[in-house]
Amino acid sequence: MVNKIDTNIQARIVSSFEGPSQSYYDAKNRFESILRDKLGVSTGTSQGYGVADATVASNLSAMNNTSGVYSVNNVYSDVRLGSGATADAINAKLEGTGMAGLGDAFVAAEANYGVNAWFLTSVAAHESGYGTSKIAQDKNNLFGFQAYDSSPYASAATFASKADSVDYVAKYLSENYLTEGGSYYNGVSIDSIGKSYATDPDWSTKVKKVMANLLTY
Repeated sequence: MVNKIDTNIQARIVSSFEGPSQSYYDAKNRFESILRDKLGVSTGTSQGYGVADATVASNLSAMNNTSGVYSVNNVYSDVRLGSGATADAINAKLEGTGMAGLGDAFVAAEANYGVNAWFLTSVAAHESGYGTSKIAQDKNNLFGFQAYDSSPYASAATFASKADSVDYVAKYLSENYLTEGGSYYNGVSIDSIGKSYATDPDWSTKVKKVMANLLTY
């Protein structure tokens, strides 16, 4: 974390294309109604994720071996929500990366400090390039913790292991960002945390995208 740290898909539209038929929109509306009213999944597009949340929710439920639907939008709004994640589910997503095998650490951090394991995994993946950054490799620091903009490598904290960095930062987030009266408390959403966590104004958006990718593919 630099306390204050740090695709465009273009569609070609043929001018003669008249758009989908009415039956397409009727089916789309029925589908979104089922998601919204029956499954509790948001179909709004204000965050840029929209109906894709249905895929995220389905994969979360399957990966975590839990019943019901888990809406990623809820975690965007409150990172204290339990993930139901298993170490195996997280390890499957991190296999072959510089964060491989850390599923137990993320699950334990959630249990100990009440910070969602998928959120923690996403922050670590974003900050360290999935464990490939020099700070992560040399200092076991997955979060860029204390890596200040003026001297990121020199100032970054060193941990005995990557798992230790997960534990420490989860505790730090819980006490300072997610507890009313904490030094950096602005609320419990990813956007609220990003106000003080990073100098990058797009930090929260990037973390949410990592999280969506982890839970979709």
